[in-house]
Amino acid sequence: MNLPDIHRSKNPFKGLKVLDISNILAGPLTASFFAELGATVIKIENKLTGGDATRQWKLPGENQEHKFSAYYFSANYGKQVMLLDLTLREDRQKAEELLASSDIVISNFQKKVAEKLGFLPHEVVRKYPSLIFAQLSAYSFDDPRPGYDLVMQGETGWISMTGTDKNHLSKIPVAIIDIFASHQLKESILIAMTKKVLTGKGSEIHVSLYKSGISGLANQASNFLMNNKVAGPIGTLHPNIAPYGDLFCAADGTVFMLAVGSDEQFKKLWKTLMPDVPINPNFEFNSRRVEFRYEMCGTLQQSFGSLTFEEIDKLLGTINVPYCSIKKLDEVLREPFAGEMILEQTIQDETGQSVSSIAFDIR
Repeated sequence: MNLPDIHRSKNPFKGLKVLDISNILAGPLTASFFAELGATVIKIENKLTGGDATRQWKLPGENQEHKFSAYYFSANYGKQVMLLDLTLREDRQKAEELLASSDIVISNFQKKVAEKLGFLPHEVVRKYPSLIFAQLSAYSFDDPRPGYDLVMQGETGWISMTGTDKNHLSKIPVAIIDIFASHQLKESILIAMTKKVLTGKGSEIHVSLYKSGISGLANQASNFLMNNKVAGPIGTLHPNIAPYGDLFCAADGTVFMLAVGSDEQFKKLWKTLMPDVPINPNFEFNSRRVEFRYEMCGTLQQSFGSLTFEEIDKLLGTINVPYCSIKKLDEVLREPFAGEMILEQTIQDETGQSVSSIAFDIR
């Protein structure tokens, strides 16, 4: 493997061998990233439990006879799957052969399971010094607590500031902490790959769901650390910017949001909507707009309420003020940009039955 070849290739990881012994979402998503870019990814799933737990996570309308769920395919594109019982000598030997020939291993075994099955990261890397071993844990590798995205959203503050008020909390409707962690795993592995190119040595990597969740708090964390401001649930609104996430309704009933990020953008918006009305001093600067956002939004709504969304669409597009309608998922996935990201494959399950699946490009 050398960096110039990686840079030129459309499948930069062709020839790279990845052993995926993780399950659920974060680890498998990471392995899928490499599969989508040409790597050979072999996934070992637990024969005793019927494979990855997400195989069973089916919607009521899904075919209950299929061995896979739609959820499973969201994180397992392009892999060769083997069902093994790693407590059996023969299956453990197969896993050992795969270890010996792999460049990268991705695991989310808890420490006690890793000890039992012979997959302790430091021992595996000691045995195979050029191997990159990426270990995902809930809190830390030594902490026995399991990690699930819902728990992590609660533990790392996300649910406390998601929803409309303290009596109407919500969670992010995708497993956002798992997705954060998968990106951190990818970044760590790519850094380790660079190190391997330069030194020939492998690495032992540890990523935590909990720390990944905290790392994503970004401005909400700094608002507290620097100003002692504890974020609470405010729906679509932004604590630092206005109008940003504020909802408006057009004359035809279409609901939309503004994402005004600067004073200049707001001035253009005001002059276009109300050319003969001087701007209210309370709305001239962002800090004042945040303070007087409900008064400001009421004023803007009076103007928006007299226009259809088609008229608003043309108006805001002309002056380059950011906005969006609230699209449903079916509308989003019919968009041409989304269509370019959809991946399809046909695989065979363990019984030989062919199953068509659709996944989303995560490169």
